Amino acid sequence: MPKPSAESRYRLLVEGADDSHSVIHLMARHGFDWEDETKARPFIDAANGVDSLLSAITATLNGPYTRIGIILDANSNLDARWKQVRDRASKAQVDLPFSPDPEGTIVTGHHSGSRVGVWLMPDNASPGALEHFLGRLVLPGPIWTYASEVTAEARKRGAPCLEKDHAKSWLYTWLAWQEKPGLPFGTALRGRLFETDSEEASRFVSWFRRLFVED
Repeated sequence: MPKPSAESRYRLLVEGADDSHSVIHLMARHGFDWEDETKARPFIDAANGVDSLLSAITATLNGPYTRIGIILDANSNLDARWKQVRDRASKAQVDLPFSPDPEGTIVTGHHSGSRVGVWLMPDNASPGALEHFLGRLVLPGPIWTYASEVTAEARKRGAPCLEKDHAKSWLYTWLAWQEKPGLPFGTALRGRLFETDSEEASRFVSWFRRLFVED
């Protein structure tokens, strides 16, 4: 797949490779052509974790980009995470609203016609992470339910995974039980292991299109 050039005026900041591949394959599933070199496509800048992403926000907003997206996990405290993003945007004279838009935040950037968008995983309204977002794309069934039960039981038996990370352990357990065990998120999306489209996924696709596709 031809990658969007690092010289692209469209930029998407994400926490890491899992986020990058998840976005690529979810949007491809919904008709976004990452290979169409005749159209502007966002260069995905995968940081090495949330701290690196947060550190990059102000400089990126001050850069030459006309469309900028920022995707990161809310984790345990959505309000605190939003404040971190909002404070860094403010340093670049980009005003974000007091709270995130449930449909995905999009505001005006520095340049004429420019846009800045922020999506807090999973849904801009609740604590969580990419794994919560992807878990809602799994078709409910006995194996999915059992993976949660086994994860909880393993923790009772001394597994060092933390209760606050249950959704992550649950998803990785379920992926380990597939015909091809342990596929990365992007590959699993491409292979249709994540079969359904949740309300959050539909809103994410709409946000991405409003930010990067629509004139």
